Amino acid sequence: MKNRKLYKVLFIAASVLVLYTLIGGLYLPIKSGINKTSLNSLQSDTSKYFTVDLYNESYFAKINEVFLLSADKVYYGKVVKTKPTKDFGVNFNIKLGEKGKSKISSLFLTGVTHKGDTASLYLPECIFIHKSPTDTFLSNGFVSTKILEKIKLIDNIQSGFPNRTLLFESIRNLLYHVPMWFSMMFLLGMGMIFSILYLKTNDIKWDIYAESFNKIGIINGILGCITGAMWARVTWKSWWPMDDPKLNGVAIGMTMYFAYLILRNTLKHESHQKARISSVYGIMVYPIFIALIAIMPKLAAVSLHPGSGDTVGFNNYDLNNTLRMFFYPAVIGWIGVFGYLAILRIRLEIVKKEKTENEQDEEN
Repeated sequence: MKNRKLYKVLFIAASVLVLYTLIGGLYLPIKSGINKTSLNSLQSDTSKYFTVDLYNESYFAKINEVFLLSADKVYYGKVVKTKPTKDFGVNFNIKLGEKGKSKISSLFLTGVTHKGDTASLYLPECIFIHKSPTDTFLSNGFVSTKILEKIKLIDNIQSGFPNRTLLFESIRNLLYHVPMWFSMMFLLGMGMIFSILYLKTNDIKWDIYAESFNKIGIINGILGCITGAMWARVTWKSWWPMDDPKLNGVAIGMTMYFAYLILRNTLKHESHQKARISSVYGIMVYPIFIALIAIMPKLAAVSLHPGSGDTVGFNNYDLNNTLRMFFYPAVIGWIGVFGYLAILRIRLEIVKKEKTENEQDEEN
């Protein structure tokens, strides 16, 4: 605890990183995207008009082309209304042919932004095409995939966060909820290391370190649960889905660390006895906690969390450098801020311990 100036410098640097992510993460606009369509099924050999609802459509000056992409063909839709409004109309007349089968198609459109750039938007597997009994021949209802050779199936707008279906504005929580969990795992891991140091040296100061890092880590975990619940309410329509293995692991793991607090509060008398029992408990509980929140969810068959069970992680999404330039600083920043809080608590506990020892010496 002698390098107070260094700790202050690190705290200031971490605070700047957190401020940077707060401002940038809330200021940059979310990229445009396809929110939904007015129907989820079409019948072939029948002209059908429907509307497409865009998210953050202010980037677009005009929608040029709309396609439905199936496994083997690309069907062209006629744009009926091209005004830069949130909704625009599309008319499809699809032919599957005599040997054609019903299929799931994805919606893909291209448009011109107000900057004059061409942007592409994509909504996967959103419309099911039913084969009509009258659809017995193949007409020019489809186009060759060559028409898409010069068009990328990504949003080409260079600024803003990547669009993710269902997430939209809530994607910003990736800069707060996830870094808080990284910070929590770091702090609790440090608590385990200091517990090992106490058992090795029998120096009570390491128990003070372990207790402080564990307690701040638990606070970090509570904040992570709160931000996660807010995110779950937006995307999963529930504050805490009970069938998600990762959330169940978090609930069990946090309960185990709450038991750590109860254990320390119960052992009020001999300080080394409290330190030994708490250290052993802290060393045992951390690997179990990591297994519950990081390993077991990946082994689950089904999960809601990205990267767990049958879901893909955020690294498989179009997380371009715009998002990464805020995410990694957020991880470092939150670790630094909460780590400094743990250091402040250590200093406070050491001062209290020294004051108690001085009072006892004066009495003797």
